[in-house]
Amino acid sequence: MAGVEELIDQGVRAYARGEVAEAERRFSEALALDPRSERASAYLRQLRAFRDAGRPDRPTPAPSPWDEGPASAATIVIDPEEGLELLAVEEKSDIRSLVPERAAEPHARSKKEIDVWMEGARELFALGDFSGSLEMIEKILRLEPDHAEARAYLRQNEATLIAMYESKLGPLTGVPRLAISPEEVMWLNLDHRAGFLLAQVDGTVNYDELFALSGLPRLDTARILASLLADGVIR
Repeated sequence: MAGVEELIDQGVRAYARGEVAEAERRFSEALALDPRSERASAYLRQLRAFRDAGRPDRPTPAPSPWDEGPASAATIVIDPEEGLELLAVEEKSDIRSLVPERAAEPHARSKKEIDVWMEGARELFALGDFSGSLEMIEKILRLEPDHAEARAYLRQNEATLIAMYESKLGPLTGVPRLAISPEEVMWLNLDHRAGFLLAQVDGTVNYDELFALSGLPRLDTARILASLLADGVIR
């Protein structure tokens, strides 16, 4: 019998395929198994809210790096009383926004839709699903670039995710090395961005230098490197 987390993952995949009824059924089953599951409850509420708004097209949130727990030594320390110092993170990490400061003029959308997305972003952020919250924010800013609250959440989500991914890497002066043979690399299903970054891992280039070489936003580079490390491709 499928467990709560497995049912939630099945619901997310069903929703990504456009099978809204199946996704709702899976989330409901997960909630029946564990009525206190905040994750199942949040996804179910958001699915129904989007369906009621006539826009059941929320993108699937990427897995949160926090699911595996924080690394033992973070590269950015979060003050337990004051929280994350965004200016310090920005200065250290060279954050580049995934959403342009000015976007194209939005198509006509109801205020209700944007309100639903904003509510979802707040809720997912509170639950620690920063990737899902960020996706909601990006949808809002593509339609309403000057949305002040969305801009604030954009910075918080990006800064938090960068800090989390970088904490997985350890010191940025560390030098990653290939953990598998070059022949095995050929069998990996890597996209061109991950493939390019992996090609730079030669045992002499450190993480800081990889960030400079990647040409990608800081968040994308950190996410790819953390994924390669978690999958045992680099060490």
